[in-house]
Amino acid sequence: MIVLKAAQEKVLDTLQAVAGIVERRHTLPILANVLLRKNGPQLEVTTSDLEIQVRTHAELGGDAGTFATTVGARKLIDILRALPADQVVTLAAAQNKLTLSGGKSRFTLQTLPADDFPLVNEAVDFGVAFAVPQKTLRQLVNQVHFAMAVHDIRYYLNGILFVAEGKNLTLVATDGHRLALAQATLDVEIPKQEVILPRKTVLELQRLLKDEKDGGEDRPIEMRFAGNQAKFNFSGMEFVTKLVEGKFPDYNRVIPKNHKNAVTLGRAPFLASL
Repeated sequence: MIVLKAAQEKVLDTLQAVAGIVERRHTLPILANVLLRKNGPQLEVTTSDLEIQVRTHAELGGDAGTFATTVGARKLIDILRALPADQVVTLAAAQNKLTLSGGKSRFTLQTLPADDFPLVNEAVDFGVAFAVPQKTLRQLVNQVHFAMAVHDIRYYLNGILFVAEGKNLTLVATDGHRLALAQATLDVEIPKQEVILPRKTVLELQRLLKDEKDGGEDRPIEMRFAGNQAKFNFSGMEFVTKLVEGKFPDYNRVIPKNHKNAVTLGRAPFLASL
C-alpha cells in the first residue's frame, strides 16, 4: 500500500511539526517512532513521550485505504532532509516494512505495530475552551521562559504558571533567584484557571507557535484545561500535555511595590551598554 506520495518539503514539514518531543533514546523503543494512521485520503501523524502527545493531519496523496504503523521518526526525517525539496517521495508499506522512494534513492525502514504505540489517556473533564491569538501567547512565552528552573528539586518551578482570569492572561516563571511576569488583555472574558505547564511543553509550544511573520497573527490557539492535563488546538494540530502538580509560589508577594523612583531607558542603548 502506498501510504503517501507528495513533495519532500510537504512531507518533511508535517513530520517536523510533531517530532520535537521525540527522544532519540528511550526506555520504550516504540516512543522513538511516529504513528502513521491512514484513513481515506488523510494521514494522521502522532508522536508521544507518555506525558505529551502531538497530532496533526495532512493530505499527502497515496492510496485511499485504512492502514496504521509506526516508524523511527528521526531516521525518517534524516533521510527526507537528504533529498531535494522539490522531489516527489513515495512511502510504501509491505511485510512489516516501509520503503521510502525518491528519484533513484530507495530506503527500507523497519516498523513496529501501531497497536503497541502508547497514546496519552486524555482526560474527560476538560473545562470550557477559550482562544488566544498565537502571536499573543508566543510573545508572552518568549518574555518569561528564560526564568524557568531546570531540574529543580522544587518541581513546580520547572515550568510556567499560566493564569487566566476575566480578560487577563498572565504567565509567570521563576527559578528562585529571578522572576519574570508578562500579561496580556484578551478580547473575551474567561473563568479563572491556574495551571503550571511543564518546561518541555513550554519549549515545544514556543517552537510550534507562529507569529505574524509566519502567518500566525490572526490564527487563534484554542485551550482547554482539566485537573492534570491541558489541550491546545492550533494550525491543524492537537497538543495534549500533563500539567505540573503543586502550588506555585505567591508571585505577588515577591514583586516589590511602592518604588520612590522610576527610570525609563531605551531598550537598545541599555542592551548595548550591558
